[in-house]
Amino acid sequence: MIEENENLDEVLQDEGQLDELVEEATEQAAETDESVLEFVEELTPEQQIADLQDKNVRLLAEMDNIRKRAMRDSADSRKYAALPLIHDLLAMTDNLQRALDAADQAGTVDSLKSGVEMVLQGILQIFEKYNCQLIATEVGQPFDMNLHEAVSMQPSEDQTLNTILFVVSQGYQLYDRVIRPSQVIVSSGPTETSQPQDTVESEDIDFETEPES
Repeated sequence: MIEENENLDEVLQDEGQLDELVEEATEQAAETDESVLEFVEELTPEQQIADLQDKNVRLLAEMDNIRKRAMRDSADSRKYAALPLIHDLLAMTDNLQRALDAADQAGTVDSLKSGVEMVLQGILQIFEKYNCQLIATEVGQPFDMNLHEAVSMQPSEDQTLNTILFVVSQGYQLYDRVIRPSQVIVSSGPTETSQPQDTVESEDIDFETEPES
């Protein structure tokens, strides 16, 4: 029983110390607030206005620096936007040079053709990497003014009117925007031949003879 009373006294003593610490912290905070208020009250209206103007000037300067930095970053982004594409195309120029060197050593057209075809496939793969797709254009396909550009029209006995007769150059589109339409020659249909005119057959007409008077 005596031990329990001693423990209770210790708890009460700790709680009393805790209350004292809380009171001291509250008094210190109050004293700090009073000192801050006294410092603010010591500033004259002119000094307060000057302080606000100084803060405003600093804020405007910081905003101007941010604006200039953003403009510089945007200009650099536009200036070097094609850098990844050029970097990939440089590898294709190296392959093309190797194909030409191999053709000089081999001395055959087949080796040159094979090398150029490999370079062309590499370039098309680079285009696909940057979402630049080839506009599939074939002979016999209907002409589409949104995807094709007609350079001329020619009559054809094999292709119907307004169908592609010959592909001059393939077109390309970036995402859903056509950056170059396919140039094609369009069929104007079969050649018109002169039709013989129908001859009108004369009918025998019986003339009634007037009766003799």
